[in-house]
Amino acid sequence: MKKILFSVALLSAGMILSSCEDRLDVEQKATSSTGNFYKTDADAKSAVTAMYATYSNEIGGNEGIWNAYIMGLNYSADDVFAAGGDRNDHADFRVLNEMRYDPSSAPIKQLYNHIYKSIYSANLVITYFGETADTQVKKQAVAEARVMRAWAHMLAAQVYYQPPLIDHLITTEKPTNAESQKAIFDWCVKECEEAMSDLAERKGPNDKEGAWYATKGFAQFVGGKAALFAGDNAKAASMLKPLVESPNYALVPGERFRDLFHVEGDGCEEKIFEFNYITNTAASGGNAPWSPSNNRGRWMVANVLNWRGDDIVGGGKNPQICSTGGWGGGSINQDFAHKMLDNDGDSYRRKATFLTSDEFFYDEKLCGWRSDATCKTRAEKEFDPERGIRKEAGSFSRSDVMEVKMMMHPNDAGLAVGDNCNQTNLCLARLAEAYLLYAEACLTTNPAEAKKYINKIQVRAGSKTISENVDLQVLQDEKEYELWFEGCRWFDIVRWGIAKQCYDKVLDNIPLQWDEYWTSGGTKPHKLYYKVHHPFAEAGIHLEFVAGKHEYWPIPQSTIEVNDQMHQVRGWAN
Repeated sequence: MKKILFSVALLSAGMILSSCEDRLDVEQKATSSTGNFYKTDADAKSAVTAMYATYSNEIGGNEGIWNAYIMGLNYSADDVFAAGGDRNDHADFRVLNEMRYDPSSAPIKQLYNHIYKSIYSANLVITYFGETADTQVKKQAVAEARVMRAWAHMLAAQVYYQPPLIDHLITTEKPTNAESQKAIFDWCVKECEEAMSDLAERKGPNDKEGAWYATKGFAQFVGGKAALFAGDNAKAASMLKPLVESPNYALVPGERFRDLFHVEGDGCEEKIFEFNYITNTAASGGNAPWSPSNNRGRWMVANVLNWRGDDIVGGGKNPQICSTGGWGGGSINQDFAHKMLDNDGDSYRRKATFLTSDEFFYDEKLCGWRSDATCKTRAEKEFDPERGIRKEAGSFSRSDVMEVKMMMHPNDAGLAVGDNCNQTNLCLARLAEAYLLYAEACLTTNPAEAKKYINKIQVRAGSKTISENVDLQVLQDEKEYELWFEGCRWFDIVRWGIAKQCYDKVLDNIPLQWDEYWTSGGTKPHKLYYKVHHPFAEAGIHLEFVAGKHEYWPIPQSTIEVNDQMHQVRGWAN
């Protein structure tokens, strides 16, 4: 699985573009027709490899400086600030964070296209091998494609309302809006259940490659999560129970929690499914930033999510934790951070999510500054002019804490292509989320089972809070602590019916950050502090979460314009 066959990937891409009919009259060289290709076990392996390459490029690739999946899912949450340099920075995707998007916004279109191109690649495998799968290799290829297709549809229904359900190759017909969200989720559950018998199991917790393709465990995850979103808690629990009890997976120890989000944790025992990234400078484009390898490596997304280098004394690589100069996006909401600090204390999980002011300035292991080589004592560091935040106007959307969870660390860099190409695998499913999904499914009917798995998460985290009693609020809080910036929060607060009250607390309540050392003219020790401002109101711009509208993104305007069978729904219909 580590060696993507780019010739096959390009063949798949060519099929995706097959609507360009004038090009089909040209004889293709070094390719196979669909009539000749989808025949053997080797063909099945190549076809499913091309499918994974498509998913990796479409879901994991970048749109220049941003990724539609990462920014879309996380910037739409209430515990993340778009941040950046100011309220105009990164305007094309920061609109997600401020409810200022519309059907023509680039991320709305891009993620939609990425999802359905991925579904197309799965439908190729299913269509051409589905009825003729006479070997286990072919049956497994079809089963893996069905699970990947189910995952993509589940994502589509979490992001958009009544998006089309495409269960076959589209020829001449036009897709239509799905009957309902529940219909899509129920279909995803059925697909995973029917695929299960032909899927391979992961070969134990040390089987790294078992996290890089759709196994039975991933089918259980997707089916269980889809069932929970369909409102069928009993089905969710029944599908997730074998997964959370499987000996093929395990939570990493607390001291390795930070590794889950960096190259050290790729393929580890907690990962259920992730896109496996490798640096391949021989791919088209070589080591240029637009090459397929780099796009999958989220080139320049690292700059967006690293701390704002312009605001830091000595630049973005002065703190030793930083791989590259950053642009300060994706910062953590201070109210959530302080709530987590009160709950977790000095837990492994909290320190891997954000640093306190003290840790940022003075902890050489958690952050580290270049001047630590000469500043040996705390007193020397407190008045060191070679560290700190020096932006006089205040660092935008930042408070008295500094997030670190999704920052690109030096080991994550694919140095063959640059220090801003993150080669950490993109994880779609890990065991901790499965535990919390299962706990929620059990919460009302089997609270002892729910408590068992919530406590497992808390103990592994090293949290100072181990719940004696659990309820929905405990579950909601624990999920936010565990899965911050992992693409879950937006969907969860919508599903729990609390989205508007969550967003109303944060929209246009923007912190500006200063360092006391620099604002005092060097008379006070380094210490972060902040004040909340309202920059949009000050500019005459009203930000609002509209109930019945902003829970989901609209169908892209470009899709509506070319397909008269698709229409906007809910608040977007007006």
